[in-house]
Amino acid sequence: MDKAYKLQSDWYHHGDSVAAGECEREVNQWNEEILELYKAAEYYDQDLASNGDLGDNPVADLGEIAEGEDKREDEFLAKLADAETPLYPDCLNHIKLSAIVSLFRLKWSDKSFDELFETLPKMLPKDNVLHTSSYDVKKFLKRFDLGYENIHACVNECCLFRKKYKKLENCPKCNASRWKINMHTGEVKKGVPQKVLRYFPIILRLKRMFRTEEMTKDLRWHFRNKSIDGKLRHPVDSVSWDKMNDKYPLFASEERNMRLGLSTDGFNPFNMKNTKYSCWHVLLVDYNLPHHLCMKKENIMLTLLITGPQQPDNSNDVYLEPLIEDLNHLWKKGEVTYDVYTKTTFTLKAMLLWTISDFPAYGNLAGCKVKSKMGCPICGKNTDSMWLKFSRKHVYMCHRKGLAPTHRYRDKKKWFDGKAEHGKKGRILTGREVSQNLKNFKNDFGNVKGSWRKRKRTAYIDPVSDSSDLSSESEEDEEVELDQEKLSRWKKSSISFKLPYWEV
Repeated sequence: MDKAYKLQSDWYHHGDSVAAGECEREVNQWNEEILELYKAAEYYDQDLASNGDLGDNPVADLGEIAEGEDKREDEFLAKLADAETPLYPDCLNHIKLSAIVSLFRLKWSDKSFDELFETLPKMLPKDNVLHTSSYDVKKFLKRFDLGYENIHACVNECCLFRKKYKKLENCPKCNASRWKINMHTGEVKKGVPQKVLRYFPIILRLKRMFRTEEMTKDLRWHFRNKSIDGKLRHPVDSVSWDKMNDKYPLFASEERNMRLGLSTDGFNPFNMKNTKYSCWHVLLVDYNLPHHLCMKKENIMLTLLITGPQQPDNSNDVYLEPLIEDLNHLWKKGEVTYDVYTKTTFTLKAMLLWTISDFPAYGNLAGCKVKSKMGCPICGKNTDSMWLKFSRKHVYMCHRKGLAPTHRYRDKKKWFDGKAEHGKKGRILTGREVSQNLKNFKNDFGNVKGSWRKRKRTAYIDPVSDSSDLSSESEEDEEVELDQEKLSRWKKSSISFKLPYWEV
């Protein structure tokens, strides 16, 4: 076996023990990384403060702000000294901050966490600085400013109570109360929202990635490690990546600009205790990182947490509004960011390359139909489907039309449904074509449960009428049929088209 490989610092994962000096060095390195993040959270950096050439942007001149505000600097130094305090005298492995972060990662409930913090200080030496309650721990970690925003939402998922709706007490569409209502007395519990969206802002989190030297180097990996043999090993080798680079060369020229992927799906946080509850999360993946890092859980960012009990379905665009606004800001204006590796500032921009999801969630994100007769998002109205009477479900046939015109399976009757296949496969629409088709589409968000009504019968039209009336009616019918043909496969116009580059 190669000795150089065995001497690597991560060899202990294979079963060999690691030397004490190497372990201590790794712990110290981890503590330094946490402290760097802590400094970034306080908008303080010694190199940045001493750097006078920060540009004309007042936001970038953080050094002058730190020097001019003596009180804030004193408060920061006190917080920093508190975070760097050893867990107990002569402790070499942990400082106060690293110990709290390590324990907080193991948290499973507030009650058990409180019991843990009541027990651990008794096991440690008397002079330990570990907190004794989860409240104190949360208060301490709040200094990192890594929390989330509580945004009230309509219980029927019609809108978010933000911006122009921020002060409303009822939904402007369905008139549902913003606050919870006592089912027995009918009393409105003002201040207690019926539904809450938890949004984890992404801009500060992306900027802080450039405050640690190792991460800053990894974020440049994609720029110099593109495959040269034509094989796909990383998304940087994909056609979509090259296409966006060709379309936006100015964006591609800055190696620190970020390419992101969005993923969403539902899960049941109560396991089997409540099978009718569905909570949805929205994740962002940073593809600037190497392939062995970009899919690690610590590098995947949770951005939205949509509480249940029902899944958002088409109305997920309502919840995506704050995220899309931040992505638009990162594309159009960008954010002045300090790079600790080069000790310079630059304008950070980001692009959403694609979405990742299973087929039902794809229908919710893209707004196309993935169920019933039109289950194929490519074929749309021309989907070949069959209803199974006793199984009560649709099945989709005629897949042989996707084969080459001369393929021998097209003429095999007995092997399939007893028919030769002469059909043509559907054409995949471009982003621009989809955008044009949905240009005048009016979204109707909300899951209001109305009373069931019978379908109205169409009125009888007398066949004897003026020729001019007949011609005008036929023209109108043709226009409606044409629009319906284009819109038959769509349920909504996706909010993703608010991103200027999405239709490319």
